[in-house]
Amino acid sequence: MIKNKKLLYTIKITVLLILFFSSLYFENAHQQRLIMLIIIFILFLACNTAKYYIKSQNKLFLLFLIDIALIYGLESNSRLLINYFFHSFYVIIFLEASLTLQLKKGITIGVITLIISMIKYAYLIYYKFNLSNVSQMLFFLMVNMLILIIAAFAQHSKEEKEKKDILYRELLDTHKKLKEYTDELNRLSVIEERNRIARDIHDTLGHNMTALIMQLQMAEHYAKTNVEKSTEVLNNSLKTARDSLSAIREVVETLRGKESFSEKIKIKTLIDEFSEKTGTEIDLKISGEITDDNPANSAIYHILQEGMTNAIRHGNASKIRINLTYSKEYIKFNIKDNGAGALAMVEGFGMRGMRERVESFGGKIEFKTQEGFIIDGIINLVRRKQ
Repeated sequence: MIKNKKLLYTIKITVLLILFFSSLYFENAHQQRLIMLIIIFILFLACNTAKYYIKSQNKLFLLFLIDIALIYGLESNSRLLINYFFHSFYVIIFLEASLTLQLKKGITIGVITLIISMIKYAYLIYYKFNLSNVSQMLFFLMVNMLILIIAAFAQHSKEEKEKKDILYRELLDTHKKLKEYTDELNRLSVIEERNRIARDIHDTLGHNMTALIMQLQMAEHYAKTNVEKSTEVLNNSLKTARDSLSAIREVVETLRGKESFSEKIKIKTLIDEFSEKTGTEIDLKISGEITDDNPANSAIYHILQEGMTNAIRHGNASKIRINLTYSKEYIKFNIKDNGAGALAMVEGFGMRGMRERVESFGGKIEFKTQEGFIIDGIINLVRRKQ
Protein backbone atom coordinates (compact mmCIF):
# COMPACT_ATOMS: atom_id res chain seq x y z
CA MET A 1 0.00 0.00 0.00
CA ILE A 2 2.82 2.42 0.90
CA LYS A 3 4.73 1.53 -2.29
CA ASN A 4 1.59 2.11 -4.40
CA LYS A 5 0.98 5.47 -2.75
CA LYS A 6 4.57 6.56 -3.39
CA LEU A 7 4.35 5.44 -7.03
CA LEU A 8 1.10 7.35 -7.61
CA TYR A 9 2.58 10.46 -5.99
CA THR A 10 5.66 10.26 -8.23
CA ILE A 11 3.51 9.85 -11.36
CA LYS A 12 1.25 12.75 -10.35
CA ILE A 13 4.16 15.16 -9.72
CA THR A 14 5.82 14.11 -12.98
CA VAL A 15 2.61 14.74 -14.96
CA LEU A 16 2.11 18.11 -13.26
CA LEU A 17 5.69 19.19 -14.11
CA ILE A 18 5.26 18.15 -17.75
CA LEU A 19 1.95 19.99 -18.03
CA PHE A 20 3.32 23.10 -16.34
CA PHE A 21 6.41 23.44 -18.51
CA SER A 22 4.32 22.68 -21.59
CA SER A 23 1.95 25.47 -20.62
CA LEU A 24 4.86 27.90 -20.20
CA TYR A 25 5.94 27.16 -23.78
CA PHE A 26 2.59 28.40 -25.09
CA GLU A 27 2.30 31.21 -22.58
CA ASN A 28 5.37 33.10 -23.76
CA ALA A 29 5.02 34.95 -20.45
CA HIS A 30 6.97 38.07 -19.54
CA GLN A 31 9.20 38.13 -16.47
CA GLN A 32 6.61 39.37 -13.92
CA ARG A 33 3.90 36.98 -15.06
CA LEU A 34 6.41 34.14 -15.35
CA ILE A 35 7.55 34.65 -11.77
CA MET A 36 3.92 34.72 -10.59
CA LEU A 37 3.12 31.48 -12.44
CA ILE A 38 6.22 29.75 -11.03
CA ILE A 39 5.42 30.89 -7.45
CA ILE A 40 1.82 29.66 -7.71
CA PHE A 41 2.99 26.33 -9.17
CA ILE A 42 5.58 25.86 -6.38
CA LEU A 43 2.81 26.46 -3.83
CA PHE A 44 0.67 23.96 -5.74
CA LEU A 45 3.45 21.35 -5.59
CA ALA A 46 3.98 22.03 -1.86
CA CYS A 47 0.27 21.54 -1.22
CA ASN A 48 0.29 18.24 -3.14
CA THR A 49 3.39 17.07 -1.27
CA ALA A 50 1.68 17.84 2.05
CA LYS A 51 -1.24 15.63 1.02
CA TYR A 52 1.18 12.71 0.73
CA TYR A 53 1.92 12.84 4.47
CA ILE A 54 -1.46 13.91 5.90
CA LYS A 55 -4.09 11.30 6.79
CA SER A 56 -6.80 13.47 8.39
CA GLN A 57 -9.82 13.70 6.09
CA ASN A 58 -10.65 17.25 7.21
CA LYS A 59 -7.11 18.49 6.55
CA LEU A 60 -7.02 16.76 3.16
CA PHE A 61 -10.34 18.37 2.26
CA LEU A 62 -8.88 21.81 3.09
CA LEU A 63 -5.75 21.11 0.99
CA PHE A 64 -7.91 20.16 -2.00
CA LEU A 65 -9.78 23.48 -1.68
CA ILE A 66 -6.39 25.27 -1.68
CA ASP A 67 -5.42 23.23 -4.78
CA ILE A 68 -8.53 24.44 -6.61
CA ALA A 69 -7.79 28.06 -5.66
CA LEU A 70 -4.17 27.75 -6.86
CA ILE A 71 -5.23 26.22 -10.19
CA TYR A 72 -7.68 29.08 -10.65
CA GLY A 73 -4.77 31.45 -9.83
CA LEU A 74 -2.67 29.84 -12.59
CA GLU A 75 -5.52 30.22 -15.08
CA SER A 76 -6.15 33.83 -14.02
CA ASN A 77 -2.52 34.72 -14.71
CA SER A 78 -2.56 33.06 -18.13
CA ARG A 79 -2.65 35.27 -21.23
CA LEU A 80 -4.96 32.73 -22.88
CA LEU A 81 -8.69 32.56 -22.30
CA ILE A 82 -8.23 28.82 -21.64
CA ASN A 83 -4.84 27.26 -21.11
CA TYR A 84 -5.70 23.58 -21.60
CA PHE A 85 -2.55 22.45 -19.80
CA PHE A 86 -3.53 24.39 -16.67
CA HIS A 87 -7.13 23.32 -17.13
CA SER A 88 -6.14 19.65 -17.10
CA PHE A 89 -4.95 20.16 -13.49
CA TYR A 90 -8.63 20.20 -12.53
CA VAL A 91 -9.06 16.68 -13.88
CA ILE A 92 -6.08 15.40 -11.83
CA ILE A 93 -7.38 17.03 -8.64
CA PHE A 94 -10.87 15.79 -9.49
CA LEU A 95 -9.69 12.17 -9.77
CA GLU A 96 -7.42 12.33 -6.73
CA ALA A 97 -10.12 13.81 -4.46
CA SER A 98 -12.67 11.21 -5.55
CA LEU A 99 -10.30 8.35 -4.77
CA THR A 100 -8.66 9.77 -1.63
CA LEU A 101 -11.44 11.44 0.33
CA GLN A 102 -14.50 9.84 1.87
CA LEU A 103 -17.51 9.63 -0.43
CA LYS A 104 -19.31 12.83 0.65
CA LYS A 105 -16.15 14.93 0.82
CA GLY A 106 -14.95 13.56 -2.53
CA ILE A 107 -18.24 14.43 -4.25
CA THR A 108 -18.16 17.92 -2.69
CA ILE A 109 -14.65 18.60 -4.04
CA GLY A 110 -15.73 17.17 -7.41
CA VAL A 111 -18.71 19.52 -7.65
CA ILE A 112 -16.64 22.56 -6.57
CA THR A 113 -13.91 21.65 -9.09
CA LEU A 114 -16.53 21.27 -11.82
CA ILE A 115 -18.09 24.67 -11.08
CA ILE A 116 -14.74 26.52 -10.89
CA SER A 117 -13.46 24.85 -14.06
CA MET A 118 -16.57 26.00 -15.94
CA ILE A 119 -15.84 29.70 -15.18
CA LYS A 120 -13.14 29.87 -17.85
CA TYR A 121 -15.45 28.25 -20.39
CA ALA A 122 -18.12 30.79 -19.49
CA TYR A 123 -15.61 33.60 -20.26
CA LEU A 124 -14.65 31.89 -23.50
CA ILE A 125 -18.25 31.60 -24.71
CA TYR A 126 -19.03 35.13 -23.55
CA TYR A 127 -16.15 36.70 -25.51
CA LYS A 128 -16.11 34.25 -28.41
CA PHE A 129 -19.39 32.47 -28.84
CA ASN A 130 -19.31 29.68 -31.41
CA LEU A 131 -20.28 26.04 -31.78
CA SER A 132 -16.71 24.82 -31.28
CA ASN A 133 -16.32 26.50 -27.87
CA VAL A 134 -19.76 25.32 -26.73
CA SER A 135 -18.88 21.79 -27.83
CA GLN A 136 -15.60 21.95 -25.90
CA MET A 137 -17.41 23.10 -22.77
CA LEU A 138 -20.07 20.39 -23.05
CA PHE A 139 -17.45 17.73 -23.74
CA PHE A 140 -15.36 18.81 -20.74
CA LEU A 141 -18.51 18.90 -18.59
CA MET A 142 -19.60 15.41 -19.68
CA VAL A 143 -16.13 13.94 -19.14
CA ASN A 144 -15.93 15.43 -15.66
CA MET A 145 -19.45 14.25 -14.80
CA LEU A 146 -18.55 10.75 -15.98
CA ILE A 147 -15.35 10.79 -13.91
CA LEU A 148 -17.33 12.00 -10.89
CA ILE A 149 -19.88 9.17 -11.20
CA ILE A 150 -17.25 6.47 -11.74
CA ALA A 151 -15.02 7.77 -8.94
CA ALA A 152 -17.99 8.06 -6.56
CA PHE A 153 -19.02 4.48 -7.35
CA ALA A 154 -15.45 3.26 -6.88
CA GLN A 155 -15.12 5.10 -3.56
CA HIS A 156 -18.47 3.73 -2.38
CA SER A 157 -17.36 0.19 -3.26
CA LYS A 158 -14.06 0.77 -1.47
CA GLU A 159 -15.78 2.03 1.70
CA GLU A 160 -18.21 -0.90 1.67
CA LYS A 161 -15.32 -3.33 1.31
CA GLU A 162 -13.49 -1.66 4.20
CA LYS A 163 -16.63 -1.95 6.36
CA LYS A 164 -16.94 -5.64 5.49
CA ASP A 165 -13.25 -6.18 6.25
CA ILE A 166 -13.62 -4.46 9.63
CA LEU A 167 -16.74 -6.52 10.40
CA TYR A 168 -14.98 -9.71 9.34
CA ARG A 169 -11.99 -8.94 11.57
CA GLU A 170 -14.34 -8.17 14.48
CA LEU A 171 -16.15 -11.47 13.90
CA LEU A 172 -12.84 -13.35 13.84
CA ASP A 173 -11.74 -11.59 17.01
CA THR A 174 -15.09 -12.33 18.70
CA HIS A 175 -14.89 -15.98 17.62
CA LYS A 176 -11.37 -16.22 19.01
CA LYS A 177 -12.44 -14.69 22.33
CA LEU A 178 -15.50 -16.96 22.55
CA LYS A 179 -13.28 -19.99 21.96
CA GLU A 180 -10.89 -18.78 24.68
CA TYR A 181 -13.81 -18.24 27.09
CA THR A 182 -15.21 -21.68 26.25
CA ASP A 183 -11.85 -23.34 26.85
CA GLU A 184 -11.48 -21.45 30.12
CA LEU A 185 -15.00 -22.46 31.24
CA ASN A 186 -14.27 -26.09 30.38
CA ARG A 187 -11.03 -25.90 32.33
CA LEU A 188 -12.76 -24.32 35.33
CA SER A 189 -15.56 -26.91 35.15
CA VAL A 190 -13.01 -29.71 35.30
CA ILE A 191 -11.26 -28.04 38.25
CA GLU A 192 -14.57 -27.45 40.06
CA GLU A 193 -15.66 -31.05 39.55
CA ARG A 194 -12.26 -32.30 40.71
CA ASN A 195 -12.48 -30.14 43.84
CA ARG A 196 -16.00 -31.40 44.54
CA ILE A 197 -14.85 -35.01 44.29
CA ALA A 198 -11.88 -34.24 46.53
CA ARG A 199 -14.22 -32.68 49.13
CA ASP A 200 -16.54 -35.69 49.01
CA ILE A 201 -13.67 -38.14 49.46
CA HIS A 202 -12.13 -36.05 52.24
CA ASP A 203 -15.41 -35.63 54.11
CA THR A 204 -16.43 -39.28 53.81
CA LEU A 205 -13.08 -40.89 54.52
CA GLY A 206 -12.08 -38.31 57.12
CA HIS A 207 -15.32 -38.90 59.00
CA ASN A 208 -15.07 -42.69 58.90
CA MET A 209 -11.32 -42.87 59.55
CA THR A 210 -11.69 -40.70 62.67
CA ALA A 211 -14.40 -43.03 63.97
CA LEU A 212 -12.30 -46.08 63.05
CA ILE A 213 -9.21 -44.77 64.89
CA MET A 214 -11.24 -44.07 68.02
CA GLN A 215 -12.79 -47.56 67.91
CA LEU A 216 -9.38 -49.21 67.53
CA GLN A 217 -8.09 -47.18 70.47
CA MET A 218 -11.07 -48.36 72.51
CA ALA A 219 -10.44 -51.98 71.42
CA GLU A 220 -6.83 -51.68 72.50
CA HIS A 221 -7.97 -50.29 75.84
CA TYR A 222 -10.39 -53.19 76.46
CA ALA A 223 -8.09 -55.90 75.06
CA LYS A 224 -6.50 -56.65 78.44
CA THR A 225 -9.44 -55.98 80.75
CA ASN A 226 -12.59 -56.92 78.83
CA VAL A 227 -12.10 -59.27 75.87
CA GLU A 228 -15.84 -59.42 75.14
CA LYS A 229 -16.09 -55.63 74.95
CA SER A 230 -12.91 -55.49 72.88
CA THR A 231 -14.40 -57.98 70.39
CA GLU A 232 -17.58 -55.90 70.15
CA VAL A 233 -15.56 -52.74 69.42
CA LEU A 234 -13.49 -54.58 66.80
CA ASN A 235 -16.69 -55.76 65.10
CA ASN A 236 -17.87 -52.14 65.04
CA SER A 237 -14.49 -51.14 63.59
CA LEU A 238 -14.91 -53.74 60.87
CA LYS A 239 -18.35 -52.32 60.10
CA THR A 240 -16.87 -48.80 59.93
CA ALA A 241 -14.15 -49.99 57.54
CA ARG A 242 -16.82 -51.61 55.35
CA ASP A 243 -18.86 -48.40 55.48
CA SER A 244 -15.78 -46.50 54.30
CA LEU A 245 -15.36 -48.89 51.39
CA SER A 246 -19.03 -48.48 50.55
CA ALA A 247 -18.69 -44.69 50.70
CA ILE A 248 -15.76 -44.79 48.26
CA ARG A 249 -17.84 -46.93 45.94
CA GLU A 250 -20.59 -44.30 46.15
CA VAL A 251 -18.13 -41.63 45.02
CA VAL A 252 -17.06 -43.85 42.10
CA GLU A 253 -20.71 -44.44 41.20
CA THR A 254 -21.23 -40.67 41.31
CA LEU A 255 -18.45 -40.23 38.75
CA ARG A 256 -20.23 -42.79 36.59
CA GLY A 257 -23.49 -40.84 36.87
CA LYS A 258 -25.33 -43.32 39.12
CA GLU A 259 -25.67 -41.16 42.23
CA SER A 260 -29.11 -40.78 43.79
CA PHE A 261 -29.20 -37.78 46.11
CA SER A 262 -32.66 -38.60 47.47
CA GLU A 263 -31.39 -41.88 48.94
CA LYS A 264 -27.99 -40.70 50.01
CA ILE A 265 -28.85 -37.84 52.30
CA LYS A 266 -30.19 -39.24 55.57
CA ILE A 267 -29.05 -36.93 58.30
CA LYS A 268 -30.44 -38.79 61.29
CA THR A 269 -28.72 -42.01 60.26
CA LEU A 270 -25.44 -40.12 59.90
CA ILE A 271 -25.78 -38.66 63.41
CA ASP A 272 -26.75 -41.97 65.04
CA GLU A 273 -23.93 -43.91 63.41
CA PHE A 274 -21.34 -41.27 64.33
CA SER A 275 -22.55 -41.16 67.91
CA GLU A 276 -22.46 -44.95 68.16
CA LYS A 277 -18.99 -45.27 66.64
CA THR A 278 -17.33 -42.50 68.67
CA GLY A 279 -19.35 -42.55 71.88
CA THR A 280 -20.07 -38.84 71.42
CA GLU A 281 -23.30 -37.38 72.78
CA ILE A 282 -25.03 -35.57 69.93
CA ASP A 283 -28.13 -33.41 70.31
CA LEU A 284 -29.88 -32.92 66.96
CA LYS A 285 -32.71 -30.42 66.54
CA ILE A 286 -34.42 -29.97 63.17
CA SER A 287 -36.97 -27.24 62.42
CA GLY A 288 -38.94 -27.25 59.21
CA GLU A 289 -39.35 -29.96 56.62
CA ILE A 290 -36.45 -31.79 54.94
CA THR A 291 -37.33 -32.61 51.33
CA ASP A 292 -35.48 -35.23 49.28
CA ASP A 293 -35.22 -32.96 46.23
CA ASN A 294 -33.62 -30.05 48.09
CA PRO A 295 -30.51 -29.04 46.09
CA ALA A 296 -28.57 -28.29 49.27
CA ASN A 297 -29.03 -31.72 50.89
CA SER A 298 -25.63 -32.97 49.77
CA ALA A 299 -23.92 -29.80 51.05
CA ILE A 300 -25.63 -30.03 54.47
CA TYR A 301 -24.78 -33.73 54.74
CA HIS A 302 -21.06 -33.13 54.16
CA ILE A 303 -20.96 -30.03 56.37
CA LEU A 304 -22.41 -32.01 59.29
CA GLN A 305 -20.04 -34.86 58.56
CA GLU A 306 -16.96 -32.59 58.52
CA GLY A 307 -18.16 -30.53 61.49
CA MET A 308 -18.61 -33.59 63.74
CA THR A 309 -15.30 -35.08 62.56
CA ASN A 310 -13.44 -31.86 63.39
CA ALA A 311 -15.06 -31.70 66.83
CA ILE A 312 -13.62 -35.11 67.70
CA ARG A 313 -10.35 -34.98 65.80
CA HIS A 314 -9.22 -31.46 66.78
CA GLY A 315 -11.31 -30.54 69.81
CA ASN A 316 -11.64 -33.90 71.64
CA ALA A 317 -15.29 -32.99 72.20
CA SER A 318 -17.66 -35.30 74.08
CA LYS A 319 -20.86 -33.40 73.27
CA ILE A 320 -22.09 -31.86 70.03
CA ARG A 321 -25.23 -29.81 69.54
CA ILE A 322 -26.65 -29.45 66.02
CA ASN A 323 -29.50 -27.11 65.03
CA LEU A 324 -30.94 -27.20 61.52
CA THR A 325 -33.67 -24.84 60.28
CA TYR A 326 -35.28 -25.54 56.91
CA SER A 327 -37.47 -23.18 54.87
CA LYS A 328 -38.20 -22.62 51.18
CA GLU A 329 -35.77 -19.69 51.06
CA TYR A 330 -32.84 -20.94 53.13
CA ILE A 331 -31.29 -23.59 55.39
CA LYS A 332 -29.64 -22.43 58.60
CA PHE A 333 -27.21 -24.67 60.46
CA ASN A 334 -25.37 -24.37 63.76
CA ILE A 335 -22.86 -26.93 65.06
CA LYS A 336 -21.46 -26.37 68.57
CA ASP A 337 -19.21 -28.67 70.58
CA ASN A 338 -17.71 -28.62 74.07
CA GLY A 339 -14.19 -29.32 72.85
CA ALA A 340 -10.96 -27.42 73.40
CA GLY A 341 -11.62 -24.87 70.65
CA ALA A 342 -8.66 -23.11 69.05
CA LEU A 343 -6.48 -20.15 69.98
CA ALA A 344 -5.65 -19.41 66.35
CA MET A 345 -7.83 -20.67 63.52
CA VAL A 346 -6.27 -21.76 60.26
CA GLU A 347 -8.68 -23.02 57.61
CA GLY A 348 -7.57 -26.42 56.45
CA PHE A 349 -8.95 -28.49 53.61
CA GLY A 350 -12.07 -29.51 55.54
CA MET A 351 -13.06 -25.97 56.59
CA ARG A 352 -12.34 -24.65 53.09
CA GLY A 353 -14.53 -27.41 51.69
CA MET A 354 -17.41 -26.36 53.97
CA ARG A 355 -16.98 -22.71 52.96
CA GLU A 356 -16.94 -23.58 49.25
CA ARG A 357 -20.10 -25.66 49.58
CA VAL A 358 -21.96 -22.83 51.34
CA GLU A 359 -20.70 -20.06 49.05
CA SER A 360 -21.70 -22.08 45.98
CA PHE A 361 -25.29 -21.41 47.13
CA GLY A 362 -24.61 -17.72 47.79
CA GLY A 363 -24.60 -18.39 51.53
CA LYS A 364 -22.33 -17.49 54.44
CA ILE A 365 -20.46 -19.52 57.05
CA GLU A 366 -18.58 -18.48 60.19
CA PHE A 367 -16.17 -20.39 62.42
CA LYS A 368 -15.99 -19.27 66.05
CA THR A 369 -14.05 -20.53 69.05
CA GLN A 370 -16.05 -19.73 72.18
CA GLU A 371 -16.53 -22.35 74.92
CA GLY A 372 -15.70 -25.00 72.36
CA PHE A 373 -16.01 -24.60 68.62
CA ILE A 374 -19.00 -23.20 66.68
CA ILE A 375 -19.86 -23.50 63.00
CA ASP A 376 -22.68 -21.15 62.04
CA GLY A 377 -24.02 -20.66 58.53
CA ILE A 378 -26.86 -20.18 56.09
CA ILE A 379 -27.49 -21.54 52.59
CA ASN A 380 -29.56 -19.29 50.34
CA LEU A 381 -31.90 -21.47 48.27
CA VAL A 382 -33.65 -18.57 46.49
CA ARG A 383 -30.44 -17.22 44.97
CA ARG A 384 -29.48 -20.75 43.87
CA LYS A 385 -32.74 -21.12 41.96
CA GLN A 386 -32.23 -17.82 40.16
